[in-house]
Amino acid sequence: MTENKVEALYQERLERYTTAIKNGKPDRVPIRFSIGEWAPRYAGYTLQEVYYDLEKQKEMVEKLMSNWDLDTIRGIGFGMIPPAMIDSMDLDFYHFPGMNLAENQSFQYNEKEYMKAEDYDEFIANPTEWVLNHYLPRISKEFDSPGSYRSNLALIKGSMAMQQFAGQLKEVNQEISRNLGFAPAIKGITKAPFDSLGDTLRGMKGVLMDIRRRPEKIKEACEALVPHNINYGLITGGGDTTIPVFAPLHRGAYPFLSPPHWEEFYWPTLKKTIEGLWEHGVSVTFFAEGDWTPFLERIAELPEKSIQFVVDQTDATQAKKVLGDKFCLIGGVPTTLLSYGSPEEVEECVKRTIDELAPDGGYVLDTGSVVMADARLENIEALIEAGRKYGKY
Repeated sequence: MTENKVEALYQERLERYTTAIKNGKPDRVPIRFSIGEWAPRYAGYTLQEVYYDLEKQKEMVEKLMSNWDLDTIRGIGFGMIPPAMIDSMDLDFYHFPGMNLAENQSFQYNEKEYMKAEDYDEFIANPTEWVLNHYLPRISKEFDSPGSYRSNLALIKGSMAMQQFAGQLKEVNQEISRNLGFAPAIKGITKAPFDSLGDTLRGMKGVLMDIRRRPEKIKEACEALVPHNINYGLITGGGDTTIPVFAPLHRGAYPFLSPPHWEEFYWPTLKKTIEGLWEHGVSVTFFAEGDWTPFLERIAELPEKSIQFVVDQTDATQAKKVLGDKFCLIGGVPTTLLSYGSPEEVEECVKRTIDELAPDGGYVLDTGSVVMADARLENIEALIEAGRKYGKY
């Protein structure tokens, strides 16, 4: 394919995708798909190779997807986790294949209470200062003496590794766009403040205990995180207002939090984060893994077009009814179907999902959650083929 034809294809796919995520009606249903740990197995690479070598990730994508009629892909950079940065600072919280794990074992997050209950007041007063003085020493021996030569050198190494990764990631994505004509699905990342606290700092056990023991401290800490999470989305998105920022929402699904706890602890600061990004023209892909059906009415309070809501285990009929007039819907195809179903079952599911979610536009075909490593290639291909077959307007 000539360079001009690839550029034309890129612009066509970008227009289709951006029309849909703005809740419009494109010429046909866009198809979005994720590059995950299923891909190396079919492309002939180990997980270690693709985690540590972005060039091999590019080769993997081109090898697998050069003949697939997708509009947009997500997942280059494997979730934006830079192993080189983690390794350069000897950080404790991520383990990667081939280093701490077998070469084909999925990466692991080493969850601990890196933030202690007694740290709340200091954290709330100045989160950045607390991170430098307490968090970093707890995740790496390199930071045992904040401000020391060794600590400063580790920060420099980590910053250089992150910059190198970000530059390589941008270049790889541009090459894939130039070579295959795929539009980017996301640019940048943010989180719900409650997830920042519960994932990274207090851990699941700590934050759930805090709901009972120190509820006001949770709320104050989440408020302190709002500006950071807005700015992080803006910075990682590079100022782009065309492509959304990605928000993985880990602790907000029902019944992980009861509706009263969701209302009190989770929603207020997530809403502020999304509204803060939208004030800058940046929308958010609301990655609602699990069941969010009880919370749809509250989510509908967000500004029109400020999110794209990903349908995983949420009641699709209710999501369309409550959110469909304001926001694009994405997904609806269970990831388990790609692992345990047949191509015929995948095709039937895709047709049913498109019939339910796509008639008026504002829909992007995708799975509702992360595609698992054991996904079957024939089922992935069936999803794409069915999307083109039934996704016509």
